[in-house]
Amino acid sequence: MSGEIKYQAAIDLANRNNSHTLLHELATESGRQGLRILEVGCSSGYLGASLMAKGHVVTGVEPDPTSARLAADVLAQAWNGDLASFLDAHPDARFDVIVFGDVLEHMVDPVAELRRALAHLSPDGSVAISLPNVAHGSVRAMLLSGRFDYSERGILDRTHLRFFTRQGIAQLLADAGLALERLHQIDIPPDTIGTEYAMRLDRELITAVELLGGDRAQSLAFQYVMRARPSTQARDALVAANTAVPSEATISTRRPRGSSSPIQRLQVALFRSMLRSISARRFRR
Repeated sequence: MSGEIKYQAAIDLANRNNSHTLLHELATESGRQGLRILEVGCSSGYLGASLMAKGHVVTGVEPDPTSARLAADVLAQAWNGDLASFLDAHPDARFDVIVFGDVLEHMVDPVAELRRALAHLSPDGSVAISLPNVAHGSVRAMLLSGRFDYSERGILDRTHLRFFTRQGIAQLLADAGLALERLHQIDIPPDTIGTEYAMRLDRELITAVELLGGDRAQSLAFQYVMRARPSTQARDALVAANTAVPSEATISTRRPRGSSSPIQRLQVALFRSMLRSISARRFRR
């Protein structure tokens, strides 16, 4: 490490269209004081520090030594290592809330890590999780151009090993024996993300995704933020229940310019009709 902290943020609890704010809310929504919180992948402790400031006791786990040293200054405890080594060294540790903020996508086997962590969850404890959405419109537009380019940050962060959609999240939680309670989505338009992360997206393909994608809600969702609890339900029942939980947007996002005009709606309808006609010929047996 050069000493640079890759994942760092300022916490603004007034901004609800932000995963850190929502993780903070979901972790503390019970209103209980002095919660014992384990933050997995705490970086320099910026999120945990906001929880400590509210009177909660936060233990951080962080593999990067530079970040872990900084986290030790603001958290009750900071462990330099991975989750498995921390839990092995603290077999009797129990927590009221375990936070995985943009962490599971970096793990080889996120289901196994969740299950391992749940063994250290207190009765009535919960898990707060945030995950990037690989079905965001910016990624769809990039794929339509035949590219899947990794970057230093964002949905296609080059250190991401696993990728999730809304349905994939429902399955991930079910595989770990977790029932989804609350689900929020951080909405950011595809063109905004394309510019912020230098994705080099074609305007025509962004427009195609926005007007023809058929799933505007998931196309806008940059991240999903959720709270879940252990459940004894069967896996398939959990998948169905998790899928049924509505995703709550924290802001009202503008529709693409001109999308409400009668002329544009007619153009889209005609284009869809043309595609149906072409595909009928293309796949005629």
